[in-house]
Amino acid sequence: MHMDQTTEAIAHFIGLFSQAVEDARLRLEFEEFQALKAQILEQSDLLTIAISVHSPYSFKGLNPSVEYTPPPVERFHEKVTFPVWHDPIPLNLEGFSPGRPVPSIEEARATHNPYEAISEYEPIGSLALYLKQQARLMDNDYLSIGDHGLLLRPMADMGPALVSLLEQASPLQPFANLNEPGSVAEIGDFISQAPHIADAFLDSIAGSDAVFFMRSETIEGGFVNGTQSDALPALEDHLPERHESTEPDDQDQTVTDFSDTATMTIGLGANLLVNEAVLINDWYAAPVLAVAGDYASFNLVSQSNVWSDNDHTSQSLSGWDTLDQTPTQAFNVASFRTVENPAPTGAQTEPDAPTFPSYWQVSRIDGDFMLINWIKQVSFVEDQDITIMSAAGGGTEIILGDNSVMNATSLATLGYYYDLIIVGGNVYNANIISQTNVLLDDDLVGSVAGFETHGDASISTNGNLLWNEASITQYGTISFEALPSAFLGAVNDLSEGTGAAPRDVLTGPDFAGLTHLKVLYISGDLVDLQYLSQINVLGDADQVALARDQSEAHADASWSLSTGANALINYAAIIDGGVNTTVYAGGSTYSDELLIQAELIASESDLYTQSADALVNEAVAFLSEDMIAPREGGHDLNTLDTPTPEPASADVMQTMLG
Repeated sequence: MHMDQTTEAIAHFIGLFSQAVEDARLRLEFEEFQALKAQILEQSDLLTIAISVHSPYSFKGLNPSVEYTPPPVERFHEKVTFPVWHDPIPLNLEGFSPGRPVPSIEEARATHNPYEAISEYEPIGSLALYLKQQARLMDNDYLSIGDHGLLLRPMADMGPALVSLLEQASPLQPFANLNEPGSVAEIGDFISQAPHIADAFLDSIAGSDAVFFMRSETIEGGFVNGTQSDALPALEDHLPERHESTEPDDQDQTVTDFSDTATMTIGLGANLLVNEAVLINDWYAAPVLAVAGDYASFNLVSQSNVWSDNDHTSQSLSGWDTLDQTPTQAFNVASFRTVENPAPTGAQTEPDAPTFPSYWQVSRIDGDFMLINWIKQVSFVEDQDITIMSAAGGGTEIILGDNSVMNATSLATLGYYYDLIIVGGNVYNANIISQTNVLLDDDLVGSVAGFETHGDASISTNGNLLWNEASITQYGTISFEALPSAFLGAVNDLSEGTGAAPRDVLTGPDFAGLTHLKVLYISGDLVDLQYLSQINVLGDADQVALARDQSEAHADASWSLSTGANALINYAAIIDGGVNTTVYAGGSTYSDELLIQAELIASESDLYTQSADALVNEAVAFLSEDMIAPREGGHDLNTLDTPTPEPASADVMQTMLG
């Protein structure tokens, strides 16, 4: 751009002026930077961290080579242009020289004798599981609330009363306290003696109205408290309200009470004891079972509920409303079920020209075969709460008890299925479920002289639930026939070693349509025992005394008191997998199924021998000044001398719980 001389001079002057201003600014900043640089900064102490490194591994030097051996590759020299018949069973190739190539399937078929034995394969083994689950809890609380100036002594000892209930329950359960058999011989003797134990028990309870029993070769259907029923009750329909599960959205919203009216909510009891066991036995099965000796089968469900719920309530509380009108309930629920389960059929053949297997494959066990699952679950809870309380201003909520104890087991034994099982000895099979509930809920609720209330008041001392539920489900029916001579010959041949399959066995009607037989041979006895024992014992004898507050009577206080709502639950299921089976027995056969359901209600436990008012006033003592004065050392005498319930005998469960 062309400018005249004057304009150009002005433009140069402005540019020079701008540069001079920038130089001055930079000089000021530089001088400040130099001043900061000249300062000596104080140095802080260095942070020292001691690190100790320990490695369990020792490092090796560099190894640049990677060793890798590829797996062997099977080479096929024949071209497959059509579906090939697949036989996963290894062929017996004896007679071929080591240098001779492996023959093709067609060559093996041409040279193989259709009635020759096939080489053995790995058999299933014996299995034994002994499991004992125990849950023991002692929650004996002592609580004193309010300015009443009183001390409450225990009014009764729960231990002897609980032992008495256990002694009454023991004769009702012949299979609850049995020693674990530890060998095949002991298991066989146990199963053989089980029917005799049942005979002795039934003789001992003859004429008793407390026990229901049913005995037959087979039992089918459901039973509730000694009555056969197609519709079995559901546990969730009978649980006490304190134990009902609710979704978070369904729960009531908490409402804050800002009034100064005294509200006392006391919850004692509400204990939950659960034993749960599910046992699935699917270890072996076959549509044909050939037994050279005897066959014995025994199934049992034995259930008992024993309880005492004799509550003592002060006459001064007789005008209180009842929270729960439901009394203590007991349920014995049992079911026996047999489900038809035909074995998979072989290839469809013409009636006039059926197809039979050409060989058998033997899995051999020399000796006895044992399968035992012995599970025992025990829950024992003591919850004897002793409390004395008076109303105070505002709302008070007290929860004593509310314990939950659970034993849970889920077991599945999964094995193999065969076409034929041959047993050189005897077969013993038993499924046993024993369930027991014992409850002591004798509560005592009384008031001290001078106590009164005109507000809303309610009390509940029962509403307990005792629940036994058991089921035995057998998949596959069983029919018995005499042992044919062909199977007896197979037993004798196999006792000397794996030999050729008898033609009469292979061509029998039981195996029509099969191409080959999978056989399990047991030279000794076959014993199969599934045992479940479940025991719940709860002592919940609560003692409550209500007193007047010394500073203020709070006669308009609202009271809500609950001492029951306990739940004792046993649930057991045995699922015996299998298929419809024909048993060919060379000896005798025995099949027995037994159901026992017992209920015993103790009319009086002798825990409290006087009225509630008399017991409470005798047990209450006034605290003197020297009793509440602090001891030397700053400890409060009252807190140290507060009586707590004495624990029951160390052998309170005795032989009932093992």
